[in-house]
Amino acid sequence: MMRLVYTISAALILLLLPLTVHGQNRKDRNKDLEEEYKIEPGIQWDTTVKVLEYKDPEHLLGVRYDFAFTGVSMTPDMGIKSVNSPFNIALLYTFYHPLWGAYDFFGLQTGLRYSRYGFVNGEYAFEHFEQTVSFVELPFLSAFHVDLGEHFRILISLGPFVGYRFATTKDNGFDCFDNRFDYGIVGGAGLAYILGKRIEFHLEGSYHYSLAMLYHPEKITSASWIYSYPWQASISLGVHVKIK
Repeated sequence: MMRLVYTISAALILLLLPLTVHGQNRKDRNKDLEEEYKIEPGIQWDTTVKVLEYKDPEHLLGVRYDFAFTGVSMTPDMGIKSVNSPFNIALLYTFYHPLWGAYDFFGLQTGLRYSRYGFVNGEYAFEHFEQTVSFVELPFLSAFHVDLGEHFRILISLGPFVGYRFATTKDNGFDCFDNRFDYGIVGGAGLAYILGKRIEFHLEGSYHYSLAMLYHPEKITSASWIYSYPWQASISLGVHVKIK
């Protein structure tokens, strides 16, 4: 009988011991925190969580006009002169996609652009050498932006493009030495003004550099190769409409 009483007593002590130890540890832990951080009675001590406003994706359709200064980088130097390209037009689609629905800095832009670049003879008058090429271009750009209040955005874009040269001002047209396929890189920056909830005006400056030579290096002579890379520096004005 006594053995049974001792067994029951020991079992109760083992059951109550963890609760007692847990209560003492928690109390001691709170006391240590109070002493370490000097928390005064009546002041709630807690962490602060910042909740970011959710931002919806944006889809924009727009049209853009460019005035461009164009030329061709040649090695060796051929003494050429750059030309102006006063009429360049683009139809663009822009998608702004907030990262995790909170960080509204990122976007993508693509579309179709018509433009011209070229050069004229400078120091030397090579026959059928000067030309202006018309081409269509398809850009794939990362469109970064920083909103400044409700009405302004800082715009930064960078990415590759591909294109096709479909017309030239040369008297004899394209020949077997001319490269028709075009590709390169474009970068730009500017400012956007937001009118109401759906219309944006973009004023930007950009620089295009083609990585596809204008023609084969042996176009003039096989004894001395000439490398020719077209470029454009342009200023543009665009009107974009938010469709969603």
